[in-house]
Amino acid sequence: MVEQRSGITTSLLMARDEAAAALDGLNAARGRVGEERAVPEPARARLMAAVSAAKASGHKREIAEARAFEDEQQTSLAHAMRRLRLWSGDAEALSRMSVPVPTQIAAWKKLAADLQRDKAVLSERLAEHEQSRISTSGRLAVVRASAAIADDETAAAVRRDRDEAWRNHRADLKAETADVFAAALARDDQVGAARLAHAGELADLRAIKQKVAETEAAIERVSAQFGELEKRAEAASIEIKRMATALLDDCQAQSLDLLIGLVEERLSARAEALGAFDDILLARERIERATAEGERLHLGLASALRSVGIQPETGEGLEAMVVSADRFLDRQAKVDAERAEALRNVAAKEEELAARRLAVEIAERRDVAWQAEVSETLKGTWLEGGIAGTGLGSVLDQLSELSKALQDREAMRTRIAKMEADRTGFSEEVARLGAQARDSASEEAPEQVCARLIERLEKAERAREARANLLLDVQKLRDVQEALKAEIAAYETTKKQVLDAFGVKTLREVAERDEQFRERDSLQSAVAELEERLTTELALHDFAQARSLMEGLDIDGLAIEKAEIERRLADLDEAIQQQLVRRTRATDKLDAIGGDSQVARIDAERRTLLLQIEEKAARYIELKLGVMSAAGALRVYRERHRSEMMSQASDAFALITRGQYTGLTTQPAKGSEVLIATQRDGQSKLADALSKGARFQLYLALRLAGYYEFAKLRPAVPFIADDIMETFDHLRSEEVFRLFSEMAKVGQVIYLTHHRHLCEIAKSVVPNVAVHELG
Repeated sequence: MVEQRSGITTSLLMARDEAAAALDGLNAARGRVGEERAVPEPARARLMAAVSAAKASGHKREIAEARAFEDEQQTSLAHAMRRLRLWSGDAEALSRMSVPVPTQIAAWKKLAADLQRDKAVLSERLAEHEQSRISTSGRLAVVRASAAIADDETAAAVRRDRDEAWRNHRADLKAETADVFAAALARDDQVGAARLAHAGELADLRAIKQKVAETEAAIERVSAQFGELEKRAEAASIEIKRMATALLDDCQAQSLDLLIGLVEERLSARAEALGAFDDILLARERIERATAEGERLHLGLASALRSVGIQPETGEGLEAMVVSADRFLDRQAKVDAERAEALRNVAAKEEELAARRLAVEIAERRDVAWQAEVSETLKGTWLEGGIAGTGLGSVLDQLSELSKALQDREAMRTRIAKMEADRTGFSEEVARLGAQARDSASEEAPEQVCARLIERLEKAERAREARANLLLDVQKLRDVQEALKAEIAAYETTKKQVLDAFGVKTLREVAERDEQFRERDSLQSAVAELEERLTTELALHDFAQARSLMEGLDIDGLAIEKAEIERRLADLDEAIQQQLVRRTRATDKLDAIGGDSQVARIDAERRTLLLQIEEKAARYIELKLGVMSAAGALRVYRERHRSEMMSQASDAFALITRGQYTGLTTQPAKGSEVLIATQRDGQSKLADALSKGARFQLYLALRLAGYYEFAKLRPAVPFIADDIMETFDHLRSEEVFRLFSEMAKVGQVIYLTHHRHLCEIAKSVVPNVAVHELG
């Protein structure tokens, strides 16, 4: 029974201990669950929203893109401002500038086109009238040479001389006056008889003179119309300069097309500048909005961090604050997980406590039953009243457990000593770490100092992680830099290969050399075509034969011979026309003659005339063929030698006009060729339709090209120019002196002028120029 008591007591004690332990565990779990969270849920939600907004925001990218766009538009604005030449001011002043409206510019362009068309029509008419005057003058000379007859003015003068001689004779009645009158009368009779005998020729002479007078009147009328067109063009130029004063302050040109082109060019530059300025303002607004967005996010995130107990450092960036917030939220997530685990632990502890309490009740019932059984057993013995059954068990138990209690006391003292030693070591370690961390000494408990050091450690870890991220970014940027350096090296290698291949020093020279190669190929194709054409026209087997044939020719002599043949052909044409007229008249007279001997005489004369006509026609054909051959040879020679000269003249003309005209070309017209100037906008003008200054510049460019062509074949002679730049502005004068400087490398260049400013321009452009003042 005592042994049973030991088991019952042990079971009861164990059940009670386990129940107490379960109760303690439950209270501890409930205490952990009941603790308030370190951060309220609203503050944490606010922080999460601020972090999400900061991560989703693209304000930095927006700022970078806006700044790049602003830089690009600043470049465009500067380029547009340079296109405005001498105008100075800012974009706001440019926007307030008074400029012509598009409808006005369209009206000016229409007026210029109308004037150009009218000038072309009048030029054609004037050329026709000039040709008619030359032809009529030739016919007049032929008529006068074919028949020695006096015209109406000469006949009237002879008649006046006769009348004067008669009046003098009547007044004096002397032999001398009679002789004079007789001579005057004979002269008058002779002139009258001749005019009567050549009545048809006289009628032709009168008609031709009337045609000459009509042609002269038409020429004067066309010239007057030309003057009116010049006045209209000048008035339009004045109007353009007046309405576009701000755009044309530096322009000295009078050409209507040039002024309209300048106005359109500078209006385009103005529109480009204003567009770039508007884009710059928009980019700045974008930067301000993005900066304000970044500041708003920074303030919101800083406030959210302060609401959860984190104080951002002064000047801390948004990215660093986002990293701090992420780490804080990660720790809060761990706290939430721990709390959920604590809730599950409370439920388990409650179940365990209920089980332990049930075990205590069972053990207590067994103990009561044992007590009753012991009392029943001791009833009637000396122990019945001396000690209770429970006491007996206690005594026995205490005696058996006394040794164990003493051992437990010694073990407890040992644990207490170790715990005190651990506490002392912990305090010393905390003090040492505080000293290493330069933490100010205070009377605070080691636990508080430890908490503060842990907080500092966490901040240091965050800083170290941020530094690691920055180092990683730096490494990435270095990798990008190395890649860019590799690309630059590859580009430089390719560039060097290209420069070495072309034998130049810059890419601009490479482009120019490539353009020269293209032009060389084009010229070679043109030369091959001309060689084939020349070989075909001369009916030879190859170009070598044609070249040897052409080199043996005297070009100057051929030109002179061509001119003589053309003149003789014109005379023969006129003679043939006269012979045909005479033949017609002879045929009419023959028809009017009867059948006597005169018919045979006239028939003989007709046959003689026919033979003469046949002979002269054969001679005309021979001369015509000779002229055609000479013209073909001259055309081939011009095609061969003109291309380079035309290229030089085009380059010089484009340089003198500073790009207003891009080059020169030719166009066949009425059996010859006319020179055409190509403008920058693609339009073209005849040489005689250019302004006075442009024509002077064109003729100078042709002279320069001719001088170079002359210097290739013969020793160079001095190039002398006398005040040819009177109508040139300052910039074009500079370009001309640059061309003269290049010509001086071939031969001597002499320029005569009485304008002092041209000497200054020459000295600035050509420092080694020699200026001689002639007294």
